Amino acid sequence: MATGVSNDNYRTFFQDVSYSTAILAADSTTLNAIPAKTNHTVYVQAIIFNVTTDNAATLTFQDTAATPVVVHKTRASPGLGPIDESVDFGAEGIPLTAEKGLDITFSAAGLAGRVKVIAYSKRDVVAAA
Repeated sequence: MATGVSNDNYRTFFQDVSYSTAILAADSTTLNAIPAKTNHTVYVQAIIFNVTTDNAATLTFQDTAATPVVVHKTRASPGLGPIDESVDFGAEGIPLTAEKGLDITFSAAGLAGRVKVIAYSKRDVVAAA
């Protein structure tokens, strides 16, 4: 259903929680890209990953729930040089589990580049007066 609303409109009306960082070849731990917030749901609109140093590793973008919901997993690079990968989930985006944040996990060290997650946070519950 077309609504004429762009990605920017959602991030202007709701809270913009977009995240951008450099991924270093030595990185192998989980990054908490977007922290969880009580009474809010994070909606991921797009993920952009520009690989500068590749190997057969992947990145997984998932929420911080006990049983994580995977939003996107990058393809394993074949060692052929710089790769640009982007995925667009539309203006409304994909919701994470309510009151959960977004983690980026590494399958192994060795992958380097720049990642950007375009997202907004929307309040779910209106507090009683």
